[in-house]
Amino acid sequence: MDDRQIKVLMMVPNLRVSSGVTNFVMNYYRNVDHKKVKIDIVTLSYVESPYIDEVKANGSEVFFLGPLLEHPIKHIKLAKKVIKEHDYDIIHDNIILKSLPIMKYAKKKVPVRILHSHAINLGETGIKEKINRLLLPLLLKKATHFTACSSVAGKAMFGDKEFTVIPNIIDTDVLKFDSVKRDEIRAKENVKGKYVVGTVGRVAEAKNPVFALNVMEEVLKRRSDIEYWWIGSGPLEGQLKNSIEEKGLSDRVRMLGSRDDLNYLYQGMDTFFLPSKGEGFGLACIEAEASGLPCVVSSNFPSEVNITGDVTFLPLEDSIDSWASAIIDAIGRNTDREGANRILRDSSYSKAGSGNMLTDYYEKVLSRGEKK
Repeated sequence: MDDRQIKVLMMVPNLRVSSGVTNFVMNYYRNVDHKKVKIDIVTLSYVESPYIDEVKANGSEVFFLGPLLEHPIKHIKLAKKVIKEHDYDIIHDNIILKSLPIMKYAKKKVPVRILHSHAINLGETGIKEKINRLLLPLLLKKATHFTACSSVAGKAMFGDKEFTVIPNIIDTDVLKFDSVKRDEIRAKENVKGKYVVGTVGRVAEAKNPVFALNVMEEVLKRRSDIEYWWIGSGPLEGQLKNSIEEKGLSDRVRMLGSRDDLNYLYQGMDTFFLPSKGEGFGLACIEAEASGLPCVVSSNFPSEVNITGDVTFLPLEDSIDSWASAIIDAIGRNTDREGANRILRDSSYSKAGSGNMLTDYYEKVLSRGEKK
């Protein structure tokens, strides 16, 4: 590669603060050398987010194509316009499938086209999974390179094709345990004298919210000093709120929605809990560990998330009682929260050196000069 700036168009569904894919992108964005790599961002829809101003203030552009299925003509026209009016070296697709129109135009002009797998499934429902599996070969033909957040996510989407694992990273500094911040957030959320079990993720089928609530109902029966938080939004939000009311748990189970103070909320928690039906990686679990939290997650999480040694994996087939006992056991552990952060800081998931990692990868794939 010469010394000219690499121009990248990074694709994400939206810039929602609570989105794991968005946080993957932003963590790398903040750590690249922007003199070497200019990263613009294109999303499917506009969502209010502090990331928009942050990216624009750094000299990058943000494009909103609009939802493909609701406004297909407008979406396709804007996709064509973005590619036509900019000379990108790389398009890095973190959307998958709804990116077909823009990847179609990119194939004609952008030399390196990367597909990035963040999950082990292609849909939140069985029907969507089947439809997307049928469409996937069309998208694979438009890509030149394949990347994934983990080996299991890469194999699930790309099969025998060669792919590179680009690990999800976190900012261990902002997640470092701070007893003063913990007291502040716990006072603000009125949980002094209580233990807090927290879930971070979309309120969607893949995160298994109905099962999670059933487990926590049993936990709350056994202990009167526990409160449960779900942080995130999603299509099952209304259904979950109704279930909480029907179970009479409104005073002990709180849905906090999408929050931009997630690092503070981790400080206020005592245990992290997420019984996902499937996880390509599980960034929220890593963040929780960096905050020093013991974690109770499903065995659908890849084993590499257990960095601190304080992650308990349970099969979803296990009983509600078993899950409830595991959560109560985790609350009772005396975890070294500052020590856990040091472990994460020294791991490959720390932001240290991550900007160079992504830049090196971009330079490598560009130097090959591959086109398809």
